Amino acid sequence: MSPDLATVTAHVAQLREVSENSTATEALLVQIEDRLTEGYAWALTGDAWSMRTEERLHELRSDTLVVDDHDHRALARGHIRFRRDLTALRRELAALRREHDRLRADWRAWSG
Repeated sequence: MSPDLATVTAHVAQLREVSENSTATEALLVQIEDRLTEGYAWALTGDAWSMRTEERLHELRSDTLVVDDHDHRALARGHIRFRRDLTALRRELAALRREHDRLRADWRAWSG
């Protein structure tokens, strides 16, 4: 079973939306950093799952005696959906990182 990236992606997107309409504070910056750390950990977990699934797909493709075409196609479709979810997570993480950098610059200018 693949990791559930939808929940963490939604949390990252939600915090990004909140931060876009917020004033920079140290607490908000820490919250964003924590969410980024969590998101990157999930993305790495996703990468590992994806690599194992790709290896399994290659094994199934090369083992012509055992391949159940239906199972192979289902695994391939699931992998494609998962890669889309992983791409969406990475896109949201990049947007949140940019927002963090903007807020940090604002906070430094305001506090310094």
